[in-house]
Amino acid sequence: QITDTFLDRWGFLSQLLPLMASLHSKRRAAPVVLLAIAGALLGAARPVASFVVPSSLASGLRWGASTHQCLGRACTLRQGLRMSGDAPKFEKKRNKVPDAITQTDNSAKRAQNAQMRAREVGANEPEALKKMRLEREAKEAAAILAVESAVLDDAKQRSATGNFVSGIDAREDRMLAQQAEQKAADAAAAGPAVPGQAEVDEVPKVDIRVRLKAMQGSARRVRVAEEDLLHQSMQSDQSVDNVATPLAEFLNTNLPAALGAFCLTFDPSMSTRAAKANSMMNGSFRVPKARVLQVTPEGFKLEATVEKTGFFGNVASSVEQVELAFPGGAVATSDELKLAVIAMLRDAGMDGRETAQVLEMPGFGSEGWKIPDNLWLNEVPCQEVIRDWFYRDACDAVQVALQDPELIAKANGRFKIECVPPEINPEMDTFRVGTMLEMVRELALRIALVNNKRVKICIQGSLGEGIFTGLPLMLSGMRKVVEGMDWEAREGEMYAGLMVNDIINRRTGEVAIKGSKEGRVSFGEVGPNVVEDDDEVFIVIAPQSMIGASVYDVLAPMVAKAGPTRPFILINPRLRDRPSSGGVMSFGGRAQRLEFAASFTQIYHFRLLYSGSTFMFPVQGALRYNLANAPYWTLFRRFQTDSDDDEREAYTPLAVYASEPDSPAMTGIIKSSKEKDVKSNTPP
Repeated sequence: QITDTFLDRWGFLSQLLPLMASLHSKRRAAPVVLLAIAGALLGAARPVASFVVPSSLASGLRWGASTHQCLGRACTLRQGLRMSGDAPKFEKKRNKVPDAITQTDNSAKRAQNAQMRAREVGANEPEALKKMRLEREAKEAAAILAVESAVLDDAKQRSATGNFVSGIDAREDRMLAQQAEQKAADAAAAGPAVPGQAEVDEVPKVDIRVRLKAMQGSARRVRVAEEDLLHQSMQSDQSVDNVATPLAEFLNTNLPAALGAFCLTFDPSMSTRAAKANSMMNGSFRVPKARVLQVTPEGFKLEATVEKTGFFGNVASSVEQVELAFPGGAVATSDELKLAVIAMLRDAGMDGRETAQVLEMPGFGSEGWKIPDNLWLNEVPCQEVIRDWFYRDACDAVQVALQDPELIAKANGRFKIECVPPEINPEMDTFRVGTMLEMVRELALRIALVNNKRVKICIQGSLGEGIFTGLPLMLSGMRKVVEGMDWEAREGEMYAGLMVNDIINRRTGEVAIKGSKEGRVSFGEVGPNVVEDDDEVFIVIAPQSMIGASVYDVLAPMVAKAGPTRPFILINPRLRDRPSSGGVMSFGGRAQRLEFAASFTQIYHFRLLYSGSTFMFPVQGALRYNLANAPYWTLFRRFQTDSDDDEREAYTPLAVYASEPDSPAMTGIIKSSKEKDVKSNTPP
């Protein structure tokens, strides 16, 4: 009787009874608490058989304690009734749908409310309201059907005409058409023009891109002269005799102290005397200055001023003639002479401003060391002519390297290129895969057509194991893009028969470019299994490790299999370790990985220098090295001049190094250059 009463009048208690019965069998006090909560939820006191359900939690606790044993017997009675088949039947439990806000199960309550509303509508809804409701529902259904029909008809029409313009463009076109109709309607309403009335000129339409550039100030920037972009491929034909006199005058005027250092460094006799005298008293033998008397292909003939300081401080000055030979031997051209002078300055301990002065001496040798003015490399994308300048610059370095057997043997065939302006810097969000692959295409064509070698372009695949496999974001999809580029290798085109692999159209599955065994360009992944006997040069695009997987495990065996006689070129490699919690790229094997990364010889380098970060602003300078036309590391400082009419930028050399300078050295030279500008009131 108790069980039936609870189930009939308070359905939610049917969920509590099994739990209370199980807890009662384990002699736990939890049913008392559950009954107290049930009593508090029931609210007003109501009779249940011979019990009274209280309306407060305190009295509910007392009521729960007194009825605990009775409910236990009731649960036992209910179980017996179920076994005998006389227990009431319950509906199958429905799937719970949690409330979106409270995340509680309100399915039963919602179903009950829906049934109640349906009964009320059917029983108590007036006839007029029912008629209005049905009409409203019919109108809503008709409107929805009309919209769906219009969308379907529009889709069919676009499909038939091949017009797949986006919805945004369609709305913009519709708005423009409405504006045109409104303008025509206004003109018709205004009537014909009154004679003598001044006509109002229409406001000229301005392209939003032009307006945006004007707001950013880029419209005032002077653009690079295309003639300046061709100088790196032009070699000077000057002989030593042509530049001997201008060079002597330049050195005597600007670098007399450096010439004195030449005498102490390269003349054995004077160097020995200076060392002996200065060992007894420092500074007692000095060569403060010298002047050039003659420049020959073998060396310099100098007139040196020698100062000897006595024990009591008296200074005796004399003039001596010194003949110095170039450390690298005789020179034949002005470019070789310039390299010899710069090398002597570096060996004499003057690798700062003095080397830069010789480098930028007007009319002295080729100008391949220069960076053209007004590049504005922090604009992405760059102008096409600027990108072509980078492509040619890197291709010249590769061509010279592949034509030098001694260099290949010295480097064991391992070369690398680092060209990282913002547009192809893999560490910046301005990276453009198209620009990177255009440079790779130019490199491959130069190697295949000029150096007449078969080249394989390799792109790194997925690294890792199992669910931890992955691919760097910048390399994702690059293989598809490079194969789909216009190589002009189809039948009848300029480079027909260039490709080794069949290029498949990934949309149709058909062969877009038929491969040839006599081709010169092929594609592959990074790994020893792609190395074939016919391959002569390998290009690997931006190899890099990931957290949890090292590219060393696939790249090192590939390089070893290629051997020291076949050039292996890395473009913008990132071979540094990226340690992870799994112990990958930790201390184990670190020495081998560092040695492998350092085994590649740099043949081209270009990067911008920023203020302590990789952000594109402000650009402080640049560092450049090119084996072909500037075989020395040149540090540049960027100067920008603003006027009322335009903006200009220029890169001025500050120092020349024999190897890549470190960050503190470059920072110190740029900082000292700025301090000199401040002292001399020179505008930046």
